Amino acid sequence: MSVIKKFLNFTLFGICGSTTLYYLHQNDYSLSHIGIVRFARVGHTAVATIVDYKLSLLGLDSESADYKERIWQCHQRGADRLLHLARRNGGVFIKVGQHIASLQYLLPEPYTSTLSILHSKAPESSLDDMKTVFYRSLHKNFDDVFDEFDPRPCGAASLAQVHRAKLKSSDEYVAVKIQHLHVKDRSFVDMATMEFFVNIASFVFPELKLKWLVRETKLNLPQELDFLHEAANADKVRRMFSHMRFVKIPKIHYNYSSDKVLTMEFCEGGQINDLDYFQVHQLDRHKICRLLGALYSEMIFRRGYIHSDPHPGNVLVRRSAITGREEIVLLDHGLYCTLPDELRIDYAKLWLALMKPDQDEIRRVCERMNIGQNYGLFACIVTMRSWKSVTAGIARTEIDDRERSHIKEYATGLIPQISMVLDSIPRQMLLILKTNDLLRSIAFKLKTEHRLDSFSEMTKHCTRAVYHHSIAATQSLLSKLRLYLAMYVLLVKINIFEVFLIVNGLFTARQRHLTV
Repeated sequence: MSVIKKFLNFTLFGICGSTTLYYLHQNDYSLSHIGIVRFARVGHTAVATIVDYKLSLLGLDSESADYKERIWQCHQRGADRLLHLARRNGGVFIKVGQHIASLQYLLPEPYTSTLSILHSKAPESSLDDMKTVFYRSLHKNFDDVFDEFDPRPCGAASLAQVHRAKLKSSDEYVAVKIQHLHVKDRSFVDMATMEFFVNIASFVFPELKLKWLVRETKLNLPQELDFLHEAANADKVRRMFSHMRFVKIPKIHYNYSSDKVLTMEFCEGGQINDLDYFQVHQLDRHKICRLLGALYSEMIFRRGYIHSDPHPGNVLVRRSAITGREEIVLLDHGLYCTLPDELRIDYAKLWLALMKPDQDEIRRVCERMNIGQNYGLFACIVTMRSWKSVTAGIARTEIDDRERSHIKEYATGLIPQISMVLDSIPRQMLLILKTNDLLRSIAFKLKTEHRLDSFSEMTKHCTRAVYHHSIAATQSLLSKLRLYLAMYVLLVKINIFEVFLIVNGLFTARQRHLTV
């Protein structure tokens, strides 16, 4: 009996040992890649943050100065923990960290400012890892495909990194986007882990609704991890916007592309928010903002097909080598969103109502978007202006530092309500809000916000979208003619207003120069 027992113990030990070795081998003998270790990191971060908030704020009056100081410190410590977690776990966690960094209208400033570093300083994979992914995916060695391959990535993101290389077959310089090793394998476990702890956080803090963030990530991640899907999107968008000669979409080299490797034309250029690049290359800041506004307005209001990962790293500017004119290079086509026609038209009507302003129309449109009585708050989220400025007309009042400070203080006190609005709106609106944030942040960085360049372009596209929709819906020739006439009259008014803004901007700049 003892012999059988020893045999069974030895067999069990052998199976456990073999399984452990196999699992370590599959994860390159790195404990960091093992699901239970990653789960434990998330658990530790979640528990430490929840306990920190509960103990630090225990017994304090939420209106007291001590409470406000303590909660700010809690926010900063929580943000530091999340940044550390994202860097250790990588992949999906960096992706979500980047998304959190863009939620300035929802989350306290320590979270958005601390995590924003993930946009430009995502962890890099080693060259050996890149070669491994390339070979496993294409069954080709680097040396057989490239004459040159820069070991330093020219861009590192949450799911992949990009290297500059030179093809042997054509002597052409290309950008090679290679997925981080293990990121796809770990993504499903990471998403389940994240969902589990978000549910716990929602239970502990019921006023903070973040389940929509998990839903969006789960829906979008499989598409972003398939680089052939990205290649197909790039081809589609190149055809769709071929009439906009200032838009450049890099061509794809399908011979050297797969679901984990994407080889494309290498396009020189500077990030669209790099003011120094504009000055060195003598690019017109206002023109670029108008072109960018025209591009994204075409996506939203005419095509209903939106580039869903808008941040400065994905939008380059340069002077075209062929025409000598300003050109916008659009990168990273892994994720696009299709807008239903009803939402596309409603959003156009919302912007026209905000420009007038027309509070009744704002309320009606927001009700159709499932926002209800929070329409005023949603108008502030969309415009990133105070309700006072919205009701006065956002085109008639220029935002200043005092209003920006007021918005931040106002938003901090309304996090539960903002969270509720974002949880109730159509999911496509979340991506539109990200696009709005991009346009605003670029205008601020390039010091063009006083001219409303991108938003004047958007107003024109809104006008055309709404009127063309009405024209298509009517059968009467006379009614069609009336609508066309009304549309062109309104477009002329917008153009006149644009000229006014340009002249006023030049006059204001001259006055500032004389004052200095």
